[in-house]
Amino acid sequence: MKEKKIFDALSEISEKYIEEARTTKLHKQARQWKKWVAIAASVLIVIGVSGIFAYRNHFNMGSSSGGGGHDESSTFMSYAGPVFPLTLSEADDTITASRNILYDFPLTGKENKRVWGAFVTDSYNLSNTSNEEKRIKFIYPFAGRFNELTNSMPKISVNGQEVSADLYAGRYVKQNAEVSESNFSVNRQNLNSWEDYKLLLEDGQYQNNAFTPYPVLSQQVTVYTFTDFEAPEEYQAATQAISFTIDPEKTMLLQYGFNGGEFGENGFRRYSYFVPNYVETDRKLKMLIVIGEDIKDYTLQGYKTGACEKGNELEGVSCTVIRTERILSDVIAELARDFFLVRMYDANPISVPMDMLVGAISELVQYFLADYELYPFTTEMLEDLILEVYSQDRVFYLTFEIEIPAGESVIVTADMRKKPSYDFTCSDTKNKGIQGYDMVTRLGSNLFFSEMTAEIANTDFIEIVRQNFGFDKSKGITKVKLDPTVEHYFLEIRAVENVTK
Repeated sequence: MKEKKIFDALSEISEKYIEEARTTKLHKQARQWKKWVAIAASVLIVIGVSGIFAYRNHFNMGSSSGGGGHDESSTFMSYAGPVFPLTLSEADDTITASRNILYDFPLTGKENKRVWGAFVTDSYNLSNTSNEEKRIKFIYPFAGRFNELTNSMPKISVNGQEVSADLYAGRYVKQNAEVSESNFSVNRQNLNSWEDYKLLLEDGQYQNNAFTPYPVLSQQVTVYTFTDFEAPEEYQAATQAISFTIDPEKTMLLQYGFNGGEFGENGFRRYSYFVPNYVETDRKLKMLIVIGEDIKDYTLQGYKTGACEKGNELEGVSCTVIRTERILSDVIAELARDFFLVRMYDANPISVPMDMLVGAISELVQYFLADYELYPFTTEMLEDLILEVYSQDRVFYLTFEIEIPAGESVIVTADMRKKPSYDFTCSDTKNKGIQGYDMVTRLGSNLFFSEMTAEIANTDFIEIVRQNFGFDKSKGITKVKLDPTVEHYFLEIRAVENVTK
């Protein structure tokens, strides 16, 4: 949900910028305040709705070691997504499967005194019932985000031996298929329940799109790059602004490295940034990207703080502005590398393939530019788009090929560390301390399952609160047979407190 992104973002803000915000007068933002008011309102609304669902799900429900069956799972503030079934790249009715999913709850955390998340082993016994050997391409979907891939990506094994798999990322989805290619919007909402994933995946288009090439933004753009910054040392929040006038019908703008923006009448624009003070962690790369008709004359002006207004001017603020003409995809690639390898993760480089990130960012920029044609008085910091791509809920796909001899079987397993769904500690809902785990039996899969089972292990330090699997710790029932016609199974547990080992 949106409140989780805001919570995550706020928890990573540098104390330096918090202090600057406390002492600096804000820039004028002609439209940005509307965006943040809308976000704040949506947080209040979503929290309120979450509270309603929590009340519904907890009303007259007790907790037990067995955790009796229950028709509906809870609605969590942070939803981790279900475990999906294996599928074939092309349907083949001679391949049959049985499936077993294991949730393992060992002690983790500091000094191994905490249960948080589960180790999941999703196993398939795949049989070739034909009279000939077959080489089959399989697809294993999993829920995640780019910023969590290091910890969430499953490991695929065949007959106990880990195999290499190719990674593909799920893409944004058009909201209205009737609009033209040059003028469409995109579904940029989070996936907050298993039903949301069902709507996303059930027609197969989302999976198909994941295997198509990313767009290449081949249009030529004009780029203004700002370098060689100077400002009086005694002004820690010294700001520089560039001002100019455009025709919004002929010019689109993207910005990177700026801290504020202002819209005025008759196409007036002003973008500003705090002058870097040459500390290594400062954001030095600053670009203004012009799409369409180039800007004409512009004015550079220094200010004592971020308040770009008369009476607050500051002399001695300067920079070098370099104008170049480039291909937009090349610019996006440069900014993505700067953002991830310089700004955010210089000390801990990301493991996501950079070409995949660049492609996903290019796709969202393409969608934004299409929306810009409808709403020319909007602006977007490219950092916002990059962060959205990086933290967007999506389904990823691992593909691999294996040979199955005629009349024989192989065992395929996907091992992963599965983060739970949960409510934030500060929310004080009745779901506080509950961890939720979901699986879907056939969503997105073309395999025929002859049998499906589930089991739990290392259960000494958990209690089952709600479920529809049928586990019962008190009776020693830790493995159960599942009904493949039931679309969705869920397990909600609470870690036993004050664990000592």
